[in-house]
Amino acid sequence: MRALPNLNAIRAFEAAARHGSFARAADELGVSHAAVSRHVRNLEAELGVALFQRHARHVVLTGEGSFFARTAADSLAALEVGSGRLRRGGSRSTVVLDVETDVGTRWLMPRLSAAGLEGLGVNLDLRIRPDPPRSVLGDVDLAITWGPVSCIGFKTAPLMDCETFPAAAPSLLEQGPEPGDPALYSSHRLIHERGLYWWRRYFEAMALDFDAAAGHLYFNRSHLCADAAVRGLGLVIGDVILFGDHLASGALLRLPGARLSSRDGYYLLTPDTRTLSGPVRQVRDWLVEQARETVGDA
Repeated sequence: MRALPNLNAIRAFEAAARHGSFARAADELGVSHAAVSRHVRNLEAELGVALFQRHARHVVLTGEGSFFARTAADSLAALEVGSGRLRRGGSRSTVVLDVETDVGTRWLMPRLSAAGLEGLGVNLDLRIRPDPPRSVLGDVDLAITWGPVSCIGFKTAPLMDCETFPAAAPSLLEQGPEPGDPALYSSHRLIHERGLYWWRRYFEAMALDFDAAAGHLYFNRSHLCADAAVRGLGLVIGDVILFGDHLASGALLRLPGARLSSRDGYYLLTPDTRTLSGPVRQVRDWLVEQARETVGDA
């Protein structure tokens, strides 16, 4: 018979380790602070090691605690994935796809159509996140991430690797200078998300003076950058995931100049089971086909 620690104690410890606080762990689990403290104390007694250093307002993992926190987190994640799949059943017709906002709105939505969904023959449950998924919930079937992500119960494969380039609305380009004129970049503000990484790289590649830029317009989401560029508010930089539908409609035009290789790419997470259910396989194959067309058209 396996001598395993109490599961409630493991859950209390793992939550406290994540939050660095017994009180916040108690709030998450819906129990009292005293219950979390008791579970952790009993777990420490059972394992024979101190898992936390206690302070007045927070707790800090010991070396042994850090090791066991990783073990507990991985074990609970595996349980979540396994139980989620069993609850939903292997022959279900609903497929849960986890993507971040920009990929969902700028790339996936323009490719969805009534005819396409009819052809897939599945119920699609889209989970849109503010940021790229770094972990996957147990009831998710597929996920698209930026960069390879290691998640228990899933395997990762490259999906798309796209070049980065600048674009602008035709109405803005009509104001001049010409698209090929370096003065274009000192005549209009630069639109970008958070950091200046891509614009700095582009200015370096084009041997332009970054400090001579006319101004900056920041957004915290890439799809808002694209929408602002469509409105003629400045020059934007990104890839075909971000601009694809706008380029196809003529709302944005790709500017001549350097094409920057990506720091990373988009990856597809699929269950690491030996065989995929028919509906999951259908959606996976459709995503791979859409990705191939996207990169081929770039």
